[in-house]
Amino acid sequence: MKKPPASKRGLTLIEVLIALIILSVGVSSMMVAMARCLSVVRTARNRDVARGLIQRVDIENPIESVDMDEMTEDGDFDDVEGYTWFREILMVDEEERPGLFEVTTRIQWSEKGRDAFEAITVFKYAPDAESVTSSVKGN
Repeated sequence: MKKPPASKRGLTLIEVLIALIILSVGVSSMMVAMARCLSVVRTARNRDVARGLIQRVDIENPIESVDMDEMTEDGDFDDVEGYTWFREILMVDEEERPGLFEVTTRIQWSEKGRDAFEAITVFKYAPDAESVTSSVKGN
């Protein structure tokens, strides 16, 4: 059997360098993808926490239909750092729809040096609210 010539054995330096370049491009692409995945997971976790805190604000600071009036209120959470809340109550249309209020609750936090928030807006009908009955009596 013939032995292959010495120049045909093993890999050349060029082949090794090309293989290393391909490997490094693949590994760096994987690292970028992993970083993006972690960022998405962190954002999803923050939004999930914010949704839970919106429910908590509604439970700890309920809105009574009788006391409903245009107002804003805000606060923070003692046990959850970095999150603050803000609630705004506006009368939708005092003349056409007395007693219909728009309630917007917003949770805000800082994410990667930028402010992020999750907000929910609901409409509440409170025809017996003092602000409604007093304006109806005044007309």
